[in-house]
Amino acid sequence: MSLARLLSATSRPAQRQAYGVVVGIVRDIKDPANLGRVKVDFPWLAEATDAVSFASNDERAHSYWARVATFMGGKARGAYFVPEVGDEVLVAFEHGDLDRPFVLGALWNAEDTPPERMDAAGKNQVRSITSRSGHRIVLDDSDDKPSITIVDKTGENRIFVDSANNAMEIGVSGDLTIDVGGNLSITVQGKVTLDAVQDVAAQTKANLEVKVTGSGKLESSGPLDLKSSAKLTADGTGQTEIKAATVTVNGSAMTEVKGALVKIN
Repeated sequence: MSLARLLSATSRPAQRQAYGVVVGIVRDIKDPANLGRVKVDFPWLAEATDAVSFASNDERAHSYWARVATFMGGKARGAYFVPEVGDEVLVAFEHGDLDRPFVLGALWNAEDTPPERMDAAGKNQVRSITSRSGHRIVLDDSDDKPSITIVDKTGENRIFVDSANNAMEIGVSGDLTIDVGGNLSITVQGKVTLDAVQDVAAQTKANLEVKVTGSGKLESSGPLDLKSSAKLTADGTGQTEIKAATVTVNGSAMTEVKGALVKIN
């Protein structure tokens, strides 16, 4: 029912327009025009007039589709935060016209409480966004532990930026995939550790180069194979030593041992 028609049916002509803001409850968010609009109930208006039956949902005092104010909006861009059905919202009317409502924002109340609590000192350290299912983005501005946290509803998958220590953590309870269409460059000023409980596989369709300016070590507690379908070269400018309980040198063609001095014992 049109609010203008509703109020025109009453004996209170002064109520046909409303200036300032009023409180409403979101009734419907399935905007047929897909403009991000919502329909809002005004229980206080339904209770104030005999023109509607509060018990009948179709006849409740509700607004036309109300546009929702957002902190950024434009053609196919902006911040998309549509309130949920049942949310308490603050509504204003264009030039006081009750059939041209705007939702200015959502309101917390004793039943719908905020997702965060004010710190004891009242320093207002935390800003956050929490979705209906529990996904969260938390910005902590405190002096002792400034940080940014992005965590999903399970609490198991998270990105944590520790601003106090200039550190960052990525935690995933399942698989982590990094897909790069171009080059990938990783530069580390400190130590790099790769620790896997299962197999580690490295594969390339082009060349592979591993260069070390210090000492190099390749160690295996089980069998270790070095295999090449082409030439295999081991080149050391100093001493080269091969040591094992049993050493076998086998060439399917010619085998050559060459040196300024060759000693076989």
